Amino acid sequence: MSSAPESGEYEATVGGERESVDAGTVESLAVTGERCAVDVTPATDAFRLALTGDHNSVRVRGSDETVVLELTGDRNSLALGEEMSLRRERDEGEANSISRESFDTGSEPDLVQTTRDEAYAGLGWFGFDLVSYQTEIERDHCQYCGHDAERVIERREEKVLCLFGLTVTVQTVASSDECSFCRVPANGSVDLSDRERREIYR
Repeated sequence: MSSAPESGEYEATVGGERESVDAGTVESLAVTGERCAVDVTPATDAFRLALTGDHNSVRVRGSDETVVLELTGDRNSLALGEEMSLRRERDEGEANSISRESFDTGSEPDLVQTTRDEAYAGLGWFGFDLVSYQTEIERDHCQYCGHDAERVIERREEKVLCLFGLTVTVQTVASSDECSFCRVPANGSVDLSDRERREIYR
């Protein structure tokens, strides 16, 4: 992972590991975490995006805006709206991919950020690696948050051995349900209210 942008340089920042985040509508975004799935909508014609973390999946749900990209992390996947423009301010990462998608900006973000095929396609030729992906499951109740939902997916992380292009799944490191109720807003307040503080110290 490369060095993170300075605090305050970007309107929103997504860090941590294995976070699923809807960053909302912002003018700029920095993704500094690892193995995060992020959806964002540009709030300006020149949307600044920094990808300094590794193994992240980011979707910019825009129409005709320009993404001003600073890319120093490795093995990230970036999906842009079909009509969006891209300007690379910095591109020093390795094994990153950029694709185009047709987004319905009026609908909820797709829960499946990275399919199994996409996750395995970014692996190297030799050694161990961790892959994260999501897959659809036939269930209308999310076991992670307890909500009933129209769509529930399974988020999986697997340890994989790569041998000259062949992959062997060695271990399922983690798996959990996820639905639209599980998604975390990037700018949500984490401060406790006065009532919540009183409950803790009872």
